[in-house]
Amino acid sequence: MIATGSTASSPEVELLGRFVSAFKRGIEREVAAMRTSAAAFEITLTRGEELGTLRYGFAFPEASEQLAAGSEGSLRTQRGELRVTIERCEDLRITVTSDQPIDLDAVPITLVVAPWFLYERLVQALVDLDVDRHSVSRALTLFGKRPHRHVASSLRCDHDALNPSQRAAVQLCSDSELAFLWGPPGTGKTATLTHVLEELLAQGKRILLASTTNAAIDQVLAKLAARPWFAPAIEAGTFIRLGRSEADTFGTALADVVGRAQGKHRGTLDQLRARIADVEQQVRNGDVLLAELAVAVVPQQSLFAEPPARLRPAALSTVFPPGLAEVVTRMPPQDQAATIKQRLARLARLRTLARERVAHHMAAVRDLEARVIGNARVVMCTLTNVYLSPLMKSQRFDVLVAEEAGMAALPPLFYAACLCREKAIMVGDPRQLPPIVHSREELVQRTIGRSVFEVTIPDPARSDVVAMLDVQYRMHPVIGALVGRLFYDGRLLHGADVARNDAIASRAPYRGMPLIVLDTIARTTCQRSAKGASRVNAVSAEITAGLAFEAVTDGAGSVAVITPYAAQARDLRRRLAAHRIAGAVECSTIHRFQGRECDVVIIDLVDAAPMRPGVLLSGGLQTDAANLLNVSLSRARGKLIIVADVGYFEDHAPGGVVTAILRDASRGGVRVRLQRAAPA
Repeated sequence: MIATGSTASSPEVELLGRFVSAFKRGIEREVAAMRTSAAAFEITLTRGEELGTLRYGFAFPEASEQLAAGSEGSLRTQRGELRVTIERCEDLRITVTSDQPIDLDAVPITLVVAPWFLYERLVQALVDLDVDRHSVSRALTLFGKRPHRHVASSLRCDHDALNPSQRAAVQLCSDSELAFLWGPPGTGKTATLTHVLEELLAQGKRILLASTTNAAIDQVLAKLAARPWFAPAIEAGTFIRLGRSEADTFGTALADVVGRAQGKHRGTLDQLRARIADVEQQVRNGDVLLAELAVAVVPQQSLFAEPPARLRPAALSTVFPPGLAEVVTRMPPQDQAATIKQRLARLARLRTLARERVAHHMAAVRDLEARVIGNARVVMCTLTNVYLSPLMKSQRFDVLVAEEAGMAALPPLFYAACLCREKAIMVGDPRQLPPIVHSREELVQRTIGRSVFEVTIPDPARSDVVAMLDVQYRMHPVIGALVGRLFYDGRLLHGADVARNDAIASRAPYRGMPLIVLDTIARTTCQRSAKGASRVNAVSAEITAGLAFEAVTDGAGSVAVITPYAAQARDLRRRLAAHRIAGAVECSTIHRFQGRECDVVIIDLVDAAPMRPGVLLSGGLQTDAANLLNVSLSRARGKLIIVADVGYFEDHAPGGVVTAILRDASRGGVRVRLQRAAPA
C-alpha cells in the first residue's frame, strides 16, 4: 500500500506504484503459465494436534524445499478442502493456521502446495510496500531509478589474503550505496564475499544475506565458519540461518539458536508429543476392545451359544497400567466395558491438557524466535523466505547482500531491497544462469526473467559500481583461456594450481589433453523423446557414457556429465548405471551445476540431424544460450570434453554460440574425429 499521507516525494510514490503494477501483471502471466505446466506438490500429514485457536501441528515424512514458512496451501481431508498458511516447518513437524477449524480425526490429511502459491504471497508483499515504512528509495537505486552515493572510506579489517581485484571489490562494497560484485567462475567470489561481510560487520552494519537457493547460502556459511572470529559470533547470536538446509549450519540455524537460548521448550515439547502419541494409541486400542465387548453386553441371542469370554490381561494392558489391567481382567464383560469407557474419557482429558501445554510452549518458542531474529546482526535466508517468513515482516536492515543475484527474479529482489536502509550489494555473474521463468511472454521476460545486472548495468565492464574479480583459480589455463575469450572479453587471468590440473589432464580419456572436441561427424541422429518435450541422441549418449567410464576407471577424482536436455540426462544415467559407475558420476542438465566444479567435465550437446538445433543451443554470444554453455564449460578443473557434431552446427547455426565454442575449442585444444560410432 502507498501511504496517502506519505512524507516521501511524489515521484518516489509514483515510481513505487509503477513497479508494483508492472510486477503484478508479470506475475499474473507467469502464474498462468505455471498452472498449465507445473504440478502441485502433495504430502501426507500425521499426528495432528491443536496448538491454539485455529493453529494446528502435524508431522510429515521427509524434508522438502517446497515446504516453507509463510507459504500457503490446501489441506484436504475426508470433510473437504480448506486453505491454510504454513507458519513453521522444522524437524519434520509443520505448524499451519487456518480460517476454519480442522477436523484432526478426518484422516487421511493431505497438504497440497502449488508453486504458484509463492507468487501469490509475493504479490501481496509487494502491494503492502509503503514508502513511509519501507526503504523504497534503496530499491529504486538498485533498479537504476535513483542516483547512488559513493564515499571513500578506510577499511577496518585485514584483507591482505585477497588479490588486488578482490580487495577492490571489498573497497567498493564499503564505499558505495550500490555495488555489483562480478565473480566469473573460479575467481573466489564466495571468499571475497566473506571478507565483504566481515568488513560490514566491523562497520556496525546489520545485514540481510539472501539468495535464490539454500545451497548458495550454505557455501557462504561454510566459508564464514573458517574465520577465527566466527565461533564467538555464533555464541553471541550474531548469525541466524533461517530456513531448511541439508548442509552443516554450524549452530546458526534458528532452531539451534533458540534451543541454546531456552532449550527446555524443545525438550518439553518432545516429551509432550511423545505422551500425546502414546495416549492416542491407547485410545485406539480401547476402541478396539469396546468393539470386541459389544457382543457380550447385549442380550444373549441363543440359549446354546457359549458365554462370551472376558478380555484377558494382554489385551487390557494396551489401555491400562499392568496392575489395573489385572483387576479389570476379573470383571464381567459389562463392567469391563464401563471401565474401559471411563479410562478413555480420562485419556481424552489427558490429551487435551497435553495439547494445551504444547500450545503454551509453542507460543513461547514463537516469541523467543522473534527476539532472536531481531537481535541478529546477519540474517541468512532465501529471497523467498524474505517475503514468506512471518518472522521477517517487521525486520529492517542496513545492507542487502544478494548472492547469485544474476539468477534472482526481479520482484523478490525489489522487495528485499525495500527492507534495507543504506546499501544494496549484488553478487553474481551476468554471464551465467538468468532467472528461471515458465512463460515466454515479453511482459514476463521483462518484469521477471531479466537479471538485475541487465536492468541496472547492461554494460558491466564499463560501470563504476562494478568490481570484477579477474583471477580464476579453478580451470586449467587452456580451459580458462577458452572461457575467458568467449565470455569475459579476454580479461581473465589464470592462477589455478598447475600441478593439480596437469595431473587431471594426464589421465584418460585422451591423456595429456585438457581440452578435447570429440567430433561425431554425422554419425549420430537426434530425435524427440517419448513424451515429445525433450531430445535424445542414443549414440551420443553411449559415446559420452563410455568417456565417463574411462575417466572413472583411470582415477578421476570427480566426473560430471552435462547435457542441455532432461531426456538425454535420463538416458545417460541409465547407461552410466549399466557401466556400474552411476555413483561416481554426477549427470544432469546444466542448471544443476551452477556453482559446482569437477575434475573432468564431459558435455554432450545432443543436437544432430535430422532435427534443427534446439532453442537451448541456437542463440548467439549475447543470449541465454551463451550463459548456459558458459556454466557448462567453466565447471571443469583439469579436463573438458565436448561431444558434438561440429559440421552440423556449422551448417545449421554458423553464427551461434555453440559453433563459436567448437571453433575456438578446436583451435585452443584438440579436435578428435570419431573413428567408429558406438552402438546405441
